[in-house]
Amino acid sequence: MKALTVRQPWASLIVAGIKDVENRSQRTNYRGRLAIHAGLKVDDDAMDRYGHLLDEDPPLGALIGSVTFVDCTRTSRTKWGDPGMWHWVLA
Repeated sequence: MKALTVRQPWASLIVAGIKDVENRSQRTNYRGRLAIHAGLKVDDDAMDRYGHLLDEDPPLGALIGSVTFVDCTRTSRTKWGDPGMWHWVLA
Protein backbone atom coordinates (compact mmCIF):
# COMPACT_ATOMS: atom_id res chain seq x y z
CA MET A 1 0.00 0.00 0.00
CA LYS A 2 1.25 3.48 -0.81
CA ALA A 3 1.51 6.04 1.99
CA LEU A 4 1.27 9.81 2.18
CA THR A 5 3.12 11.72 4.91
CA VAL A 6 1.22 14.74 6.17
CA ARG A 7 1.94 17.13 9.03
CA GLN A 8 -0.41 17.30 11.96
CA PRO A 9 -3.17 18.35 12.45
CA TRP A 10 -3.82 17.76 8.75
CA ALA A 11 -3.17 14.00 8.95
CA SER A 12 -5.71 13.47 11.72
CA LEU A 13 -8.25 15.71 10.01
CA ILE A 14 -7.90 13.64 6.83
CA VAL A 15 -8.31 10.30 8.63
CA ALA A 16 -11.32 11.67 10.55
CA GLY A 17 -12.98 12.55 7.23
CA ILE A 18 -13.02 16.29 8.01
CA LYS A 19 -10.42 17.35 5.43
CA ASP A 20 -11.23 15.80 2.05
CA VAL A 21 -8.42 17.33 -0.03
CA GLU A 22 -4.66 17.34 0.36
CA ASN A 23 -2.97 20.21 -1.51
CA ARG A 24 0.18 19.30 -3.40
CA SER A 25 2.33 21.04 -6.01
CA GLN A 26 2.41 17.96 -8.26
CA ARG A 27 -0.30 15.81 -9.76
CA THR A 28 -0.43 12.04 -9.64
CA ASN A 29 -2.18 9.35 -11.64
CA TYR A 30 -2.48 7.05 -8.62
CA ARG A 31 -5.98 6.08 -7.45
CA GLY A 32 -6.88 3.67 -4.69
CA ARG A 33 -6.13 2.97 -1.04
CA LEU A 34 -3.58 5.28 0.59
CA ALA A 35 -2.15 5.01 4.11
CA ILE A 36 -1.88 8.30 6.01
CA HIS A 37 1.38 8.76 7.88
CA ALA A 38 1.53 11.54 10.47
CA GLY A 39 4.90 13.22 10.10
CA LEU A 40 7.11 14.25 12.99
CA LYS A 41 6.44 17.96 12.48
CA VAL A 42 3.35 19.95 13.44
CA ASP A 43 1.91 22.86 11.47
CA ASP A 44 1.54 25.17 14.48
CA ASP A 45 -0.67 27.72 12.69
CA ALA A 46 -3.03 24.97 11.54
CA MET A 47 -3.05 23.44 15.02
CA ASP A 48 -4.08 26.79 16.49
CA ARG A 49 -6.81 27.16 13.88
CA TYR A 50 -8.14 23.59 13.60
CA GLY A 51 -6.84 21.67 16.62
CA HIS A 52 -10.20 22.08 18.36
CA LEU A 53 -11.70 19.71 15.77
CA LEU A 54 -9.61 16.82 17.14
CA ASP A 55 -10.64 14.72 20.15
CA GLU A 56 -7.10 14.33 21.49
CA ASP A 57 -3.50 15.30 20.89
CA PRO A 58 -2.57 14.05 17.43
CA PRO A 59 0.01 11.26 17.10
CA LEU A 60 3.33 11.93 15.40
CA GLY A 61 5.58 9.66 13.36
CA ALA A 62 3.05 6.89 12.83
CA LEU A 63 0.62 5.40 10.34
CA ILE A 64 -2.74 6.58 11.65
CA GLY A 65 -5.25 5.32 9.10
CA SER A 66 -6.08 5.03 5.44
CA VAL A 67 -8.27 6.74 2.88
CA THR A 68 -9.24 6.23 -0.73
CA PHE A 69 -7.54 8.49 -3.26
CA VAL A 70 -10.32 9.25 -5.74
CA ASP A 71 -9.18 12.15 -7.94
CA CYS A 72 -6.49 14.71 -8.66
CA THR A 73 -7.75 18.06 -9.89
CA ARG A 74 -7.18 21.80 -9.63
CA THR A 75 -10.90 22.55 -9.49
CA SER A 76 -12.37 20.82 -6.43
CA ARG A 77 -15.17 22.72 -4.73
CA THR A 78 -14.11 22.04 -1.16
CA LYS A 79 -13.05 24.71 1.31
CA TRP A 80 -9.79 22.81 1.83
CA GLY A 81 -8.54 23.26 -1.76
CA ASP A 82 -5.90 25.97 -2.17
CA PRO A 83 -5.91 27.92 -5.45
CA GLY A 84 -3.06 27.03 -7.80
CA MET A 85 -2.40 23.67 -6.11
CA TRP A 86 -3.28 20.15 -7.15
CA HIS A 87 -6.16 18.91 -5.03
CA TRP A 88 -5.69 15.28 -4.12
CA VAL A 89 -9.31 14.31 -3.43
CA LEU A 90 -9.68 11.80 -0.59
CA ALA A 91 -12.61 9.81 0.75
